[in-house]
Amino acid sequence: MQTPEAISGAIAQKLELLPNTPGVYLFKNAKGEIIYVGKAVNLRNRVRNYFSGRGADNHLASHVLREVAADIEWVVTQNETEALILEANLAKKHAPRYNIELKDDKHYPYLRLTKSEAFPRILVTRQVAKDGDLYFGPYTNAKAMRRTLQLLQGLFRIRDCDLNLPLAEAIRPCLSHHLGRCDAPCAFLIGSEAYHKLIDEAALMLRGKRKDLMQELTRAMQGAAAAERFEEAARIRDQIANLETVQERQRVDLGTEDEPKDLIAVARMGKVGCITVLEVRDGFVNDRKIFEVHIPLEQDEGAILTEFIRKFYLEQELAIIPREIALSHALPEEENLEELLRGIRGKPVHIEVPQRGEKARQLHLALANAKMQLTEFVIRRERKNRQSYLVSALQEDLGLTSAPKRIEGFDISHLSGTDTVASQVVFIDGKPAKKEYRHYNVKTVEGIDDFASMREILGRRIERFKTEPDSMPDLILIDGGKGQLRAAHDILMEKGFGAVQMIGLAKRLEEIFFPGSSDALLLPKTSASLKLLQAVRDEAHRFAITFQRSKRGKYLTTTWLDGVKGLGEKTKLKLLQAFGSPEAVRVADHAALSEVAGHARASLIRRAVDGDQPKSG
Repeated sequence: MQTPEAISGAIAQKLELLPNTPGVYLFKNAKGEIIYVGKAVNLRNRVRNYFSGRGADNHLASHVLREVAADIEWVVTQNETEALILEANLAKKHAPRYNIELKDDKHYPYLRLTKSEAFPRILVTRQVAKDGDLYFGPYTNAKAMRRTLQLLQGLFRIRDCDLNLPLAEAIRPCLSHHLGRCDAPCAFLIGSEAYHKLIDEAALMLRGKRKDLMQELTRAMQGAAAAERFEEAARIRDQIANLETVQERQRVDLGTEDEPKDLIAVARMGKVGCITVLEVRDGFVNDRKIFEVHIPLEQDEGAILTEFIRKFYLEQELAIIPREIALSHALPEEENLEELLRGIRGKPVHIEVPQRGEKARQLHLALANAKMQLTEFVIRRERKNRQSYLVSALQEDLGLTSAPKRIEGFDISHLSGTDTVASQVVFIDGKPAKKEYRHYNVKTVEGIDDFASMREILGRRIERFKTEPDSMPDLILIDGGKGQLRAAHDILMEKGFGAVQMIGLAKRLEEIFFPGSSDALLLPKTSASLKLLQAVRDEAHRFAITFQRSKRGKYLTTTWLDGVKGLGEKTKLKLLQAFGSPEAVRVADHAALSEVAGHARASLIRRAVDGDQPKSG
């Protein structure tokens, strides 16, 4: 138990002032940053338990928060439900370091039904907007979402083109129509009313109301048959059969209940957790959602589920709250959540933890899914840790003062001294970070001078250090030996960044050079550290060459110079760069041409221009 003397003066005073009321408490660090937000039925009892009382010295949350907290604040609320809502809002606003973290849904795709269009489509999007369209999701399994999209287009023949319909005149139907996947509104083969009927049916399926959809299709088939529209009736009959086939393929035996419900299970291993949500609609598992959870204080399963339910149902604009929610673990404040969800839904909501019978068996299925997915999460984290180990190994092999988490590689490329460019590639934790790549045009160097070119590029990169300190590399790798490395390091010293770690990698023997040392380091050819450095060097070279070729390509279009026999690509490029255009080369005199291309080639060009030799263009 922690003694009062061990508690900071500011916190000790606050502990005496805590009220015996519901509310929200906030732990802050020495910088005044909010590091944890919690709620309490009784603020005084709950917060004081972090510093004294049963289990305070053994509970991870108590131990961590006592170590890092420098101040405590609180907000009193009227009741526990208000405390729950306020906690959710504050946690979302401040994203405290030690609160349970759910992977952000913005990474997941949605299906967007464009009701705002005259002939709607179904699109994939990651942004939800209040624009009159219908959004379904999020889909945590992108492959399953794509299969759903293909199924909808096949069953309801929804167009997948981007035409701005309706058109003034009918056009020829595309391949989708001939494959039976679109009723071709572009060719006036289906009217707006009939097309919107298909859209409404697709929306029913996306909402999980398959029973309603089957009843509606059956009525439509019977109506068409009674009106002797037998071809239409047959088409709807086939649609029903296809839908039944899909349902049988997707059916999971969850009993005969039609009441919508969500089955939510959590599995955890240390600070990593997985939550699986099985959405049951009309006796079918309509969707399975999987969420990875970061648990910094190793909170128990009940706390994890409380945080998840709050985020899943309260913070999502598209959340559909069912009547029943079955959980794998009990919540510490179950009744408060029920009351909160009931107020949002406008109808009763029942949360339970079934212990036996059919519902318990159903939940066992959700829990099995969560445990299986958790294993994948743990394996993925272990792979990431191995990647971090690679960075640590490189630090040890090179004798660096800090781990090279961010490595930047530079290379120079030119064509016979023209169009000199440079590349900057970035590896973070041993993996390429392609969004961080940059290329440069060398502006101050004429001809072939890799040393001066490298000085210019490093100087420009250093200027960015000053405005973007977060982009400071842990290690700079120069493609080259002692000379290139010396030129690069000199500019670092001149700019006051000599402390940045830098090496050169010479390709012939794969020698590693360090600033100020004439000795080279040779790592074994099988060394993982050497392979990482080679990957950075080769990627910098590839990126520089690609950019240099793209610049070269703008000159090497087909011109009359291509018909001049004996004129190579490099010479043509020099001429075009010197004179600016093929026509300028055509009217240049022999002396001017000789200065750029030499006497012999100038003579070839003049003969071609004067008609002594066949020429193209």
